[in-house]
Amino acid sequence: MGYENTSNSDFASVTGGRRNTASGDYSSVSGGIQNKANGYESSVSGGQQNTASSDESSVSGGLLNKASGMYSSVLGGYKQDATGIESTIPTLP
Repeated sequence: MGYENTSNSDFASVTGGRRNTASGDYSSVSGGIQNKANGYESSVSGGQQNTASSDESSVSGGLLNKASGMYSSVLGGYKQDATGIESTIPTLP
């Protein structure tokens, strides 16, 4: 579903949105616009221009967020970057 989405790795999926890419093995993008899940078992749930680039990293939403540390997560917000191993950045109020 969606528009101009790309899923080009083993067991990767994009289920909605526009111009999203799932390129890591077992990665997923659920929706939003221009999101990327590049890491192994990484995920982006939504938002815009978010990137989950490391193994088992995730971004839940927001704008221009990055989860670049292994097992890291960004829950939302704007221009957040979880760089450390197992780091988490919560949504800002």
